[in-house]
Amino acid sequence: IYIKRFMNLGNRPTVIDEIWLPADVFKGLSADVLIQNKGPLYGLFETKFGVSMIRAEEKVKAVAASTQLADFLKVPAGFPLLQVERVSYTYGDRPMEIRRGFYLTDHYHYRNSLN
Repeated sequence: IYIKRFMNLGNRPTVIDEIWLPADVFKGLSADVLIQNKGPLYGLFETKFGVSMIRAEEKVKAVAASTQLADFLKVPAGFPLLQVERVSYTYGDRPMEIRRGFYLTDHYHYRNSLN
């Protein structure tokens, strides 16, 4: 399953996430389910699909905004972004989610607790 998620902080576009999930585990996950969910994704994964993410590994690097990313984030092409690649694991050290996010950090910090 592929999810592309756009997030605003205030009224400003700030984050673009691309998420990949195993379809056999997340049967029934649809755009409607995601739209109706008002809480964190990991809470949805746990309550609706019985999947608990117990740890994650991240790689972080600075990148220049592509034209497509820049258009959404309303910044010039080449604007500095933070790219975060994450693999999240459930019990048995089974990888359950791959995520790539692009973050504007000119007004915000990236902060995450992964335990």
